[in-house]
Amino acid sequence: MGRYTSVQAYTDNNPSMRSVPYEQATGKPSSTTTTSTSASAPPNNNQVTTEKVDNPYGSTAGAGSGEFHIYRHARAREAARWKAIHESEAEAKAESEFQDKLESENQVELSKTEKKRRKRERAKEAKRRKKNMR
Repeated sequence: MGRYTSVQAYTDNNPSMRSVPYEQATGKPSSTTTTSTSASAPPNNNQVTTEKVDNPYGSTAGAGSGEFHIYRHARAREAARWKAIHESEAEAKAESEFQDKLESENQVELSKTEKKRRKRERAKEAKRRKKNMR
């Protein structure tokens, strides 16, 4: 969505963020503290669990009165873009199905024409034989 996309980002100096060591975040023991006794020990369950944020308005807090309209227009443009994509896909699918149907009908028509042509040829041949037998 370009310039109107908002991303909630945290910086290193954000007081509401806590620092977590890599080993704790990944749940893997560090290579410097690995010993032969820790290999037989059960795995450490101190893995970091993420918390769900139930504040959908957090990233737009403090926005001015015109920001909603900018967002609304950007959202409408994106919806129109997706609608056009879906319509063009549906049109392409319909055209493909039509071409397939047309091809199959042409094949059926050609086979019928061939069958009738062979029947006419057989009738002509029978007529010639009958004429020659007299």
